Amino acid sequence: MTQQSLTFRHMLEKDLEQVYTVEQQSAEHPWRKAHFSDSLKSGYTCELAVLDSEIVGHCIMMMAAGEASILILTIDKKFQRQGIGRQLLQHMIQKASQSDCNTILLEVRRSNIKAFNLYLDEGFSEIGVRKNYYPMGKGWEDAIVMAMEPETFLI
Repeated sequence: MTQQSLTFRHMLEKDLEQVYTVEQQSAEHPWRKAHFSDSLKSGYTCELAVLDSEIVGHCIMMMAAGEASILILTIDKKFQRQGIGRQLLQHMIQKASQSDCNTILLEVRRSNIKAFNLYLDEGFSEIGVRKNYYPMGKGWEDAIVMAMEPETFLI
């Protein structure tokens, strides 16, 4: 059922309240509403995963000079572990490829094993580590930097 009724569309200003709610309820370290608004105003690729007219995920990607950077990908906590994150990631890879991006980059918290494994499964490779990059509680956490070349994975 999920795969049949899942669609993707561009995020609009009117979606920000619902996107922010999903982010606050589902992300361990959520973005602020201003981050989403600024991303829209900057012309970033801001996409939504929609299931039966309900926003269940969002992803923001910046593209420039043949390179794409996935800045955030969040799935509503109630809809995680159903393949929606994988489908949204594949959708974003397709968008990057259609925009002639040669490389897609992203960063993932070292502790986010589920996301790290998803990215590996979808063809990303670890290319580096940003030490003490993400704030966490009373300290900092490393970011694993990952990359892929989309043309090698698309049919």
